Amino acid sequence: MCTLLTAPLLLALLVSTPAPARPLLEEWDTSGARHLELTAENAGAQHLVRIRPHQSTTLVFDTPLRPGGVQVAGGQWVKVAVNEAEGMVMLLPAEAPPPDGPLTVTVRFADGQVPAGVTLRLTVDPLRAEHQVRVFRQPRSGESLHLESRQQRERAERCEASLARERARPEGPRPGTLADLLGAGLVEKGKAVVAQDLRPFITQRPGAPLFVLEAWSYRAEKQNQVAVELNVKNTSALPWTTEGAELVSTDGVRLRVTRVWQSGPLFPGGQERLVVEAEAPVEQFQGTFRLHLVDAGGARTLTVRGVTFP
Repeated sequence: MCTLLTAPLLLALLVSTPAPARPLLEEWDTSGARHLELTAENAGAQHLVRIRPHQSTTLVFDTPLRPGGVQVAGGQWVKVAVNEAEGMVMLLPAEAPPPDGPLTVTVRFADGQVPAGVTLRLTVDPLRAEHQVRVFRQPRSGESLHLESRQQRERAERCEASLARERARPEGPRPGTLADLLGAGLVEKGKAVVAQDLRPFITQRPGAPLFVLEAWSYRAEKQNQVAVELNVKNTSALPWTTEGAELVSTDGVRLRVTRVWQSGPLFPGGQERLVVEAEAPVEQFQGTFRLHLVDAGGARTLTVRGVTFP
């Protein structure tokens, strides 16, 4: 059932900028492969690779690997498949490793040339995990360099646009009045913000650190904005502070999360309201979405499935 959103809550979500709002993590484009070039200067360093539990990350090398030359420290947390002849290593983390435990992949090359190998340090990052990392030891082709240059340019343009939007926002909380709704363009000629009760439709994994008591979704009819509000209880033994979020449809459409709001740390046994705001072209709001929340530090997550927008 859809209903008109009350003015105070609507303003809190889509007009004001609450003081305790969590800063968003830097946007990270994981749709393409990241390129890593080994040189005499950086060959001995541990190069960072971001992984995520239950998502595969493929390492592709431009040279065959030595038989038995792939070693994983802390490997009880990660399943590894190796194709030495093709120079490929696939990693599939089963669960999140302890935050203080070492997790590295050391690879030795078959031809004995310098550098003879490389060590990659794996770090858990549920929102920015990488699908593929291509490691080059030989000079790269002009096409490969051009592709990476274009990806970096597009990423820089997205970051600049994001910074411009952040600078344009008023600082500090604003008073919640009907005039603010009209001034923000959220209410005009019969168009407002509609809400939908999600509790009958959503599911979550048993044993998650947070239990969802109530869930609502909102859509601004005049603007390309949506929001999800969760009333949750901390059923774990540790405090929870939301650091990041993502909204992904069953078709793979990823909405751009613009704000994650939580009034403060949620301590064990306590209840709290969490708000995630996103924007996208209106046609992308159709369908069913998965909401993924990440605790500060990235080791714990909450996944809510069955999210839809009115």
